[in-house]
Amino acid sequence: MTTPPGTGPADSARTVPEWWIFHGTGQPRRHLDLAAQLPPPPPWRAYGGEPAPGAPPQDGPPREEDSSRVLGGARTGPVALGARRRRLLDRVNAAILLRRPLLLVGPPGVGKSSLAYQISRELGLGRVLRWAVNSRSTAAEGLYSYDPLTQIHDLNVEGARRRALGAVDRRYGAGADADPVEAHLRSSAESIGRYLTLGPLGTAFLPAALPRVLLVDDFDLGDFDLAGDLLDLFENGGYRVPELARLAGAAESIEVGTDDPDRTARVTRGEVLCSAFPVTVVTCNSDRDLPPAFLRRCVPVYMELPDEEELVSMVAGHFNGATPPGTRALVTEFLRRTGDGHRLSVDQLLNAVHMLGTVDGAGTAPGPEQVEHFSELLWHRLTETPG
Repeated sequence: MTTPPGTGPADSARTVPEWWIFHGTGQPRRHLDLAAQLPPPPPWRAYGGEPAPGAPPQDGPPREEDSSRVLGGARTGPVALGARRRRLLDRVNAAILLRRPLLLVGPPGVGKSSLAYQISRELGLGRVLRWAVNSRSTAAEGLYSYDPLTQIHDLNVEGARRRALGAVDRRYGAGADADPVEAHLRSSAESIGRYLTLGPLGTAFLPAALPRVLLVDDFDLGDFDLAGDLLDLFENGGYRVPELARLAGAAESIEVGTDDPDRTARVTRGEVLCSAFPVTVVTCNSDRDLPPAFLRRCVPVYMELPDEEELVSMVAGHFNGATPPGTRALVTEFLRRTGDGHRLSVDQLLNAVHMLGTVDGAGTAPGPEQVEHFSELLWHRLTETPG
């Protein structure tokens, strides 16, 4: 067991196992050199992808843009490491080290999705790539989207413009030794990149020095066959884009859009192979049956509602590090109701804390009647339709 030096107050106040990469604070570790600290993957989880020519400069993944909204700001103190929290973090770190998907199962509103943002913020892995699954989702659409109709329309418009102007298209014969036919074919092939965009799944598996964080949210809403399709991606560490592979003879590498705003990537011969398997968090709101082949390749964990200290810390993170008056009373009532079988979410607790602070302008502690009023107003059971 060790306390890593220079990692901030949230870490220095806690003792964590030496093998943990993720300490569970959800706060940036400024002096962490993840590339040096992260051990190599097991030999059977090493894929050998290389960043494509023309990849973004080595300035890390795109900066996070949603973590503050999901997690709030900095927290003032350490998060307690009780037995339940340690079991969760043991499994999270096992998934990171083994390069296996982490399968989080639990009721809505207990913080399953926010765990992906905690990992990304603490380890400095940038923007979370989130794929929200629904009943119509397919793995193919999570990998990439292609719009051939718009491409055909644009080609027709460009052809009509050139004919109307009587212009000679000189784009393909710039050099004295250039073959205009070959250059024309290459330019036409490369133009597909304007109409093909990698989705969150596809972007997560682009080769990079450090892994991205991939959140596959509400996986239980998807079709049963979706697990098998994802299993192929998770096992092979990459995928093929047929539309680009067919053009490899004319243009070996093609620049395409990605799920990261204003970022592109080059795909060579239509093949994408990761160099660092993404830190993958798969969330399920129910324990619906999943294929055994999928389950045995994940690190599964049942996630319960946070305890009192964790809830208070979560509230503080959303209120500039402070706990507004009445927070403890609301947390106590929240836990009492959930203990009585009410299915409530952390969002509902945050709503009540915010409402108390809005109504109570003096900043004094609210009375029991106010706590009761706002809990009745806002804490309808998630399994009921409010009246």
